[in-house]
Amino acid sequence: MTLAIAYPHDHRTREPRPMKAREIWGIAEEVRRHLVPRRPTPRLDIERVVRATKSLVVNGTAITTHWDLERSVHDGQGREALGVTEVDPALPGVVLISLNAAVIAERDYLKRSTLAHELGHALFDGPSMLRQAGQPAFAMVTPDEWHLTEPARGATGIDWREFRANEFMGALLAPRALLNRELVRRAIAFGLPVRDVGAQEPILAASRNFDRMEALLIDLGERFGVSATFIEYRLHRYALVQ
Repeated sequence: MTLAIAYPHDHRTREPRPMKAREIWGIAEEVRRHLVPRRPTPRLDIERVVRATKSLVVNGTAITTHWDLERSVHDGQGREALGVTEVDPALPGVVLISLNAAVIAERDYLKRSTLAHELGHALFDGPSMLRQAGQPAFAMVTPDEWHLTEPARGATGIDWREFRANEFMGALLAPRALLNRELVRRAIAFGLPVRDVGAQEPILAASRNFDRMEALLIDLGERFGVSATFIEYRLHRYALVQ
């Protein structure tokens, strides 16, 4: 089955037009519905993601992805990195996505996050990368775990490619509506104050019970298959907590 998506882009360069975070979240949720067509469950299955994204059509551009989850990945200076999304002129129409199993080191949450981040690069940057046919191989490298949680910045400000990949990753692995649902259920179970979900305010009110808050973040992280830090960041991005 082919995953087809579309978003505003430059027809000449195939580069995405400027997008706000909410637009990226919407695309991620569309992809997630393709991956999990039935009742949504918090934790995305890595094998399912790989199987379901081998054939893509992005803004009319056909892309075949080749996944390698066991490769040794390095950046331009020869340092080991978490993952890479790249193209090679010798393989027209193919986007290569690799994860460094040695660096990830059996950390399932890190594998899931890196995989989703690289898929974001394939979807948003793949078409323009493939357009560079005949030029040297081009790669988007994910150097470390910090790269997945901190705001993406380059030498001249926001790195929009990394911004898109990170926001896509966040909304694919923990969509706002699903995280909202689980947050309400689990916060009540942990005895934390929850606001009326119909109010135009954060769902989780401020609390000084830091132990319970920490336990809630860990619990939600386990449910979504990500880290507690990941969950905390998404809760703030979605304005679900004070």
